[in-house]
Amino acid sequence: MEEAQIKQIIERQPLHGSALLDPRCKILLLVCIGFVSYFLAGEVVSLALMLVYGLFIALGNGGKWAVKMIVIYIIVAYLNALLRYVQVPVLSVIMSVFGVTVLKLIPIMMMGLWILRTTYMDDLMVALQRMRLPQAVTIPLVVMFRYIPTLRIEYRQIRSTMDIRGISDTVWKRVSHPLATIEYILIPLLMRCLKVTDELAASGTTRGLELECKRYALRPIRFSWREIVVSLLGILFLVGLLLIDQTKIGEIILWRV
Repeated sequence: MEEAQIKQIIERQPLHGSALLDPRCKILLLVCIGFVSYFLAGEVVSLALMLVYGLFIALGNGGKWAVKMIVIYIIVAYLNALLRYVQVPVLSVIMSVFGVTVLKLIPIMMMGLWILRTTYMDDLMVALQRMRLPQAVTIPLVVMFRYIPTLRIEYRQIRSTMDIRGISDTVWKRVSHPLATIEYILIPLLMRCLKVTDELAASGTTRGLELECKRYALRPIRFSWREIVVSLLGILFLVGLLLIDQTKIGEIILWRV
């Protein structure tokens, strides 16, 4: 394939903005967010974390996803604030801990699933190989990146099959009929999980996933000045949030009911 044809293929890729960053830069930001998110106690700084990284994701093919996750975060935060009025001793503590844990996980989920959607497997393998990671680390990461989106596709197919047979799948039905949920959704999904595992293993063998030779990608993979600037700004922002969280701003109660 000639260089001109390769450039045309790259230009047709739908990714733009922050989605084109090196996979190593994205993973670094994800690890930093996961670390900082669990140490932030203030409501204002936690919301600032969601908004700033939501904007970062929106600049890279993730506008709708960022808005959706921010809305979910606000709803969960308000529901968690309602738990202050629950006076049941054991239940209130359990639900409060669960609500706080979900709030801490939402920024990580927002960033992690965005990385899954905007990172090609070839780019990821080249980036991990240049980090000189062993195959025991590289292969499970690549399989995980392929496995999660595949499960989402399988779940959609199961729901389509349920619609064809006249079986509705709503949140209320899942809660009110747990046995039916297990029968119609979980069991078929588990069966598909086993089959998908075999298919991904065969696909990896066909693509030469276990070979230790040098790998290449259509898009140039390098940790350039752009990735360095983004990484430094992201880390400085997170450090700033940790410092602000120790001031009176971190004590502001934002979610009032």
